[in-house]
Amino acid sequence: LGGAYARAYAQRFPDEVAGLVLVETEHEDYDAYMPKELTELRGEADVEQLVPDELPEQVVRFYRELFAKELAGLPDEVRDVLVDHHVSMDGLREGIRQAANRDALHEELRAGGPVPDVPMILLTAVGMDAFKEAVLVGETEEMLAAEIDGKRRLYDTLAASVSRGENRLVDGTGHASIVWRRPDAVAQAV
Repeated sequence: LGGAYARAYAQRFPDEVAGLVLVETEHEDYDAYMPKELTELRGEADVEQLVPDELPEQVVRFYRELFAKELAGLPDEVRDVLVDHHVSMDGLREGIRQAANRDALHEELRAGGPVPDVPMILLTAVGMDAFKEAVLVGETEEMLAAEIDGKRRLYDTLAASVSRGENRLVDGTGHASIVWRRPDAVAQAV
């Protein structure tokens, strides 16, 4: 959601924004660019109903190992805090609370008008990562390829909304891992 928050800020305070770097950004028109069967499949799940009162130990262990591997390059004291947060019920509930606000945020973005004409670089993942693989439920390889194509088209359109916009495709990463696996791409964009 960080990219959507950055765009909302830029809409409200255009004179305070020198440029935007958006990494796999949330976008109000995302579903319109996706294959119908994918949006229908994802729309069937009620995330709040899927969250148990307590996470099973095997789930915690799985995600703890996944996060620890992805964040292995960070100092222990930083990595351990991040991993603990991401596998906690508080972290899961916070993610659900933020996701529940998506519709209101989308309406705010639609009503906010264009972002200022400043340099804008979007980083778009065009691969898979272990996080994406862990949550796939009934999604075929064809759906995933269509999702990547839809993201590319959406972010190309967003980049074209400013005179110095660019959508950079980032190989070897999925949605959740660009900043961890390709910090060079993020730093170069900044």
